[in-house]
Amino acid sequence: MVHSGIRRDSLPGCGYTVWQDAGEFTFTTDSVFVAAFAHLVTKAQVLELGSGTGAISLFLAARGAAKVTGLEFNPRVTELMRRSIADNNLQDVVSVIDGDVREISKYFKTESMDLVIANPPYRNSGNTRKIGTAACHEVTADLRDFFKAAAYAVRYRGRFAIVQLPDRFAECMQLAAEFGLQPKRLQWVHSAVNKPAWIFLMEMTKGGSYGLDVLPPLIMYNADGSLSEQALAYYAKSKEQAK
Repeated sequence: MVHSGIRRDSLPGCGYTVWQDAGEFTFTTDSVFVAAFAHLVTKAQVLELGSGTGAISLFLAARGAAKVTGLEFNPRVTELMRRSIADNNLQDVVSVIDGDVREISKYFKTESMDLVIANPPYRNSGNTRKIGTAACHEVTADLRDFFKAAAYAVRYRGRFAIVQLPDRFAECMQLAAEFGLQPKRLQWVHSAVNKPAWIFLMEMTKGGSYGLDVLPPLIMYNADGSLSEQALAYYAKSKEQAK
């Protein structure tokens, strides 16, 4: 039976479309930003942890990744991701596995990925909403599970990129140290120049040396409410190819 909330949306900047269900988590600006933020090497093998309907995976395919695999436990959204893959003729580039982040070794060899990327659950406590609960709250895998899975899957000197809330920054730094993932690039994202950061983007290197590059803040909107040049550049970055 077709759910009334299922819709086909455009992915900005790359010409692809994605099937989504309003009753589940749908992609937002944070997915666009982390997909553009991540460093992508030529012929990159990429893993998206908790891929949902696959927006980030599709963005990375548009950027030129050789192979992108999503890992997602919710069969309702993996079905939609497969539909998007077929509609965009990306069967040779993008795929998805129905599975649990906590059981990463069942699906992948260790150190087999150039890039691991995730938009993990933001909240670890408090009241949960009815729509998209598992995508927004840690009702299955928690943040530590994502770091552990990334450290397992990414190759030595490979990269792990995430987007998270500012109040979990210290936790992310602690987890990075625990799993040998050295933070290398960080960017705080603000809705306006006079507003506090609402998310941050961070990229870590497995086995990397000390040295963190803090990028200029990403300000989403101009004073008149229009998207800033910085934001528009991230929206357009899917047109760029891996280097």
